[in-house]
Amino acid sequence: MDHVFHALQARLRTLFGDRLVVLAGGTRLSSRVGELHQLGARRTLVLSTDDHAPLHDSEVARWVPLGIAGGFVAVEQNRLTKLLTSPNRAVCDVLADFDPAGEALVISTPYVHTPSFAGRPVLNARRPAWVELENKTTIDALWDELSAPRAPAEVLGLDFEALWAATLRLDRGAGAVWSGDGPAINGGANFVRRVRDRQEAREAFDVLAAKCEFVRVMPFLEGIPVSVHGIVFPDGTAVLRPVEMVVPRRAGQARFLYAGCASHYDPPARIREQMRNLARRVGERLRETVDYRGTFTLDGIATADGFLPTEINTRYGGAMVCFEDALPQLPLALVQVALVAGHDLGVSSIEFEELLVSAADTYRHGSVGANVRALHPTEVVERPIVFTEWSCRWAHPEEVPHGVLRLRPSPLGARLELDFVAEQLPPGRPVVALTVAAFALADQDWGTSLGPLEPAVPVDDDELVAPVVELGAVTA
Repeated sequence: MDHVFHALQARLRTLFGDRLVVLAGGTRLSSRVGELHQLGARRTLVLSTDDHAPLHDSEVARWVPLGIAGGFVAVEQNRLTKLLTSPNRAVCDVLADFDPAGEALVISTPYVHTPSFAGRPVLNARRPAWVELENKTTIDALWDELSAPRAPAEVLGLDFEALWAATLRLDRGAGAVWSGDGPAINGGANFVRRVRDRQEAREAFDVLAAKCEFVRVMPFLEGIPVSVHGIVFPDGTAVLRPVEMVVPRRAGQARFLYAGCASHYDPPARIREQMRNLARRVGERLRETVDYRGTFTLDGIATADGFLPTEINTRYGGAMVCFEDALPQLPLALVQVALVAGHDLGVSSIEFEELLVSAADTYRHGSVGANVRALHPTEVVERPIVFTEWSCRWAHPEEVPHGVLRLRPSPLGARLELDFVAEQLPPGRPVVALTVAAFALADQDWGTSLGPLEPAVPVDDDELVAPVVELGAVTA
């Protein structure tokens, strides 16, 4: 599908060619700089939330750290939003020096909803009506509009006894899940708690009451957390392949650990089609009702009863990294910017879908990791690993590794990262159990103190009993 690449490159050049571009915050900014340069951008200014600038050509990009790294996405984004809305004198001086005519285009984070920055348009700013759709306590109305199967749920205010009573009504034997929502940015399972008894309910209430306005109560659903992306074009919705959300459970606790995403898992065919069909209907509904453009995520659980949705995120989700790496020659994040800005990309939604699904089904990838507060390393350390049975150990020199564990410095202390060697993994298996085993090794030998974790359980019986020993050969 070379013609799709050529058409996208040509249309993106009409947007970014010979323009000054400001990148304000965000992730993988070094990749965006190179992509913009290839598309003919005159020069790029990076106002970075990361205090450590990567190596870059000063003729192509100027890198200015903002000094507002917060570790947590919500903290960092709130600081960035304040800066975009009311830039300080130092930032204004940098902008004036880079773009004295005030003609630069601005690209910010996927969360941004500020339409302009010091008089310059923020191309990927989300409209208020789009942001409102992320509210976890109102999303059930959308499932009902689309006649989509869903778990029963009740939405309540901050009344502990009422929430506890709802928990007792909805508990199917494995507890309930409380999901809070309100004015704060909500992601990474920050405001999600599993409630199995009154003590866990009280602990959950104390956390959510401080940050949220409403709480949705639903039964705990056994299965693998999964997400599917839709990309809304003017002519239709491109729907991508499912991605596993790697969310181990903290043993003996009400909390979950959001550990990223991976595309190694293949849900049963019926669930894959349920997810993709619902995502297409959601995308069309968003286009019809709020004139939506660009990427959204549809999240839920792959259960024995099929796919049951839980939320949507009306933004470019973190799991899009799986598709970026499957097609590194295609500037997907800039395609998102162009769509949100209303720019004509010159390709149809179906052409775009066929291109991405084919590539991502062939190339499997993950972005798995966890924040670590117990350590404050000053340099990066990494070691190859192999999985045996249900455990993980360091690889011997003569072995072909199944992955790599890495510990690097982070504003929160450290970041533990896990990279899998796709060719050494059983095809189609979820990676959450492997993640639990690898993180246990990091706790044991590196002192990461993540604590005991338990994996989510896949829905098929054969998956439940398949041992990890079926991984690829470990001898060179």
